Amino acid sequence: MIRLIHPELRDIWAYYEAGFHSLAVASVFERFGKEGMKTALGLLGTGQMSLTKCLVLVDADVDARDFPSVLRAIRDHFDPSKDFLLLPGVPFDTLDFTSFTLNLGSKMVLDATKNGSAPSPAPPKIDESKITSLHPRIRRARCLEGALLAIQVEGEGHEVVKALVKDPALSSVKLIAAVSPDVNLEDRESLLWGIFTRFDPARDVVFTSSELKDAWPIYRGCLGIDATYKTGYPEPLVMNPEVIKRVNARWQ
Repeated sequence: MIRLIHPELRDIWAYYEAGFHSLAVASVFERFGKEGMKTALGLLGTGQMSLTKCLVLVDADVDARDFPSVLRAIRDHFDPSKDFLLLPGVPFDTLDFTSFTLNLGSKMVLDATKNGSAPSPAPPKIDESKITSLHPRIRRARCLEGALLAIQVEGEGHEVVKALVKDPALSSVKLIAAVSPDVNLEDRESLLWGIFTRFDPARDVVFTSSELKDAWPIYRGCLGIDATYKTGYPEPLVMNPEVIKRVNARWQ
C-alpha cells in the first residue's frame, strides 16, 4: 500500500529486536538527489509508521532486513553534515519512556544511501581490547562492521560518549553507542534492544562537533548515543529464575 505513493520504496523492515517502533530500515531506489529523505518524511507521517524513532535509509541493492549490511551502508555513506535529520517534539510510542514525556519525544533519520557520492575509505580495524583504557567506566567493547562501536558502561553514559566521539583514535567510527552492563554485546537481539529502546534522540545523541548556522544545525564526525539506563527509567523486567530453569529443561 505504501508503495502506491512511494514507488521508489523497495523494502521496509521494522526490527522486532528493537520493539519494531524503535528501529526501521527502508531501502529506496533514488531517481533524484535526496529522494530517500523525501520518502523518510512520508513514512514518518503514515499510520503507525509515525511512531518510528530511528529510520535508516539504504540503497535498493542493500538488504534492509540484514543489520550487518545496514551497518556497512552507514560505514560507507553516512555523513552527518548532510545525512542526519533530527525531529524533536513529535509523536512518540506510548510504551517508550525515554523522553520522560508520555506520547511525546523525538525521531532521527540516518541517510546511508550513496546519493551520488563515493564510499568512505575503509576504516582501520579497532582494537577492542584497548577501548576499556579510554575511560574508567567502560567495561567491554565490541565493534561491528567497522561502523558501530558498542560499549558497556557502568552508570549513565552521557559523559563517556561525549569523550569518545572526540577521541582521535576513534575518528573512523561512524556510530558509538553506550549500553548498560545487562546488555550482551555478543547477542544481536540483546544489543539492538539495549541500544534502541533506551535513548531519545534529542536528549541522548551527541556528535564530535555541532554548530548552528542561523536556523540550520550542522553536525560533524561521529554520532554518539547514550543508551544506558537513566535515573527515572522504570526498572527493567527480569524473568523469574525458576521459570527460566523450567523452560530450558523443556526446550532446547
